[in-house]
Amino acid sequence: MTYRVFTTHRDILFFVFVGLLCRFCLLFSFPNLSDDIYRFLWDGHIFSQGINPYLYTPAEWMSQTESSSEILKLLYPQLNSPDYYSIYPPICQGIFWFAVKCFPESTYWSTVVIKFIFLISETLTIYILLKLTKQLGISQRRVLLYVLNPLIIIELVGNLHFEAIMILFLMLALWSFYRNRFRLFGGFMAFSIATKLLPLMFLPFFLKRLKLKNLMWAGVSGLFIFFLLVLPFSTANFLQQFGSSLELYFQKFEFNASLYYVLRWLGFQWKGYNMIQTIGPFLSYLTVGIIVAIALLEKKHSLQNFFQVALLSFTVYLALATTVHPWYLSIPILLSVFTYFRFPIFWSALIFLTYVNYSYQPYHENLWFVSLEYVIVVIIFFLEYRQYPVAKIIVDISRHMISVLLRLYRQLRGWESPEKKRGV
Repeated sequence: MTYRVFTTHRDILFFVFVGLLCRFCLLFSFPNLSDDIYRFLWDGHIFSQGINPYLYTPAEWMSQTESSSEILKLLYPQLNSPDYYSIYPPICQGIFWFAVKCFPESTYWSTVVIKFIFLISETLTIYILLKLTKQLGISQRRVLLYVLNPLIIIELVGNLHFEAIMILFLMLALWSFYRNRFRLFGGFMAFSIATKLLPLMFLPFFLKRLKLKNLMWAGVSGLFIFFLLVLPFSTANFLQQFGSSLELYFQKFEFNASLYYVLRWLGFQWKGYNMIQTIGPFLSYLTVGIIVAIALLEKKHSLQNFFQVALLSFTVYLALATTVHPWYLSIPILLSVFTYFRFPIFWSALIFLTYVNYSYQPYHENLWFVSLEYVIVVIIFFLEYRQYPVAKIIVDISRHMISVLLRLYRQLRGWESPEKKRGV
């Protein structure tokens, strides 16, 4: 029996079409695995009224405003963080505003508008991935690791997480960098950071990759565009209130963490209470220090090597984070397309185990599932770090286990081979 190996460009495009079709099928479904959409629409309605969405928490707005609109009254009970200021950067706020302007009275159709924007973004991202992998001499089949990944499909277009928009601008920036268009590179990096702050951690790796003149142009264009994007929201209290929400993120929220849970347990043994207000900021500072050290120690400054150090840096960030939601793996999955590392793909399957926590009443985390997730991911990571082929190891382990089970079965049945019976 022969098996067809999908290697032609037409075959790859077929699976790209399948991936886009899966995304399109989620276009008209309302997000079920995340309630962030209600905060998206809340910010959009506040902004559409000409009010800076960073100035008031939803609780403050409802308490100070006597005549809130009916749609805000409907959204408010659904919010998961009514006492926190918005943490969504300017690009997100612009999309929220556009969605509610299109359908000011409909939560559902405003959501469809955002999903449609995400669908376009994902289509453009995949197109750039195909172009960039071809130019770098990387097999375009690797693009399917992103295109067909269930986590990417479900969490980005399905549950509307803005990694989809951030990744598009990041890919546009990397494509511009490859084409030596450094002003565009700086501008697209500004757009990416103005969608989610996470690409900030990649900036140190470009300092050695850019000549002084190119670095200057990229920096000037990036800072100018970022300033224009932030300007409409700039007030005396903007940075303080936006920063306070980010600070609370590191000092209060915890979900599916790894090293932090170990330190939390040690904190309970030492102090008798959860030390997240100390451990969280410490781990964030440690993350910054390690990423800077990686940038300083990096020796190869090619674009291809950037993907490896970027993946390593983001993995450090996730390993030291107090909160690791499934959609946080979007960037590692994207970067894995350009490297030989495949642990993000395994991780993207294992992290779905965390959703079992939402089935418990009252809510609590099942740390057995968390432990299983990270033990497997760590093993795969170190095997790949040593450049062992993971697939071959898994096959060899499987064969060994089957052999052991067969020998055990034969012993239980009292079976002996004909050679053994003859004394051979």
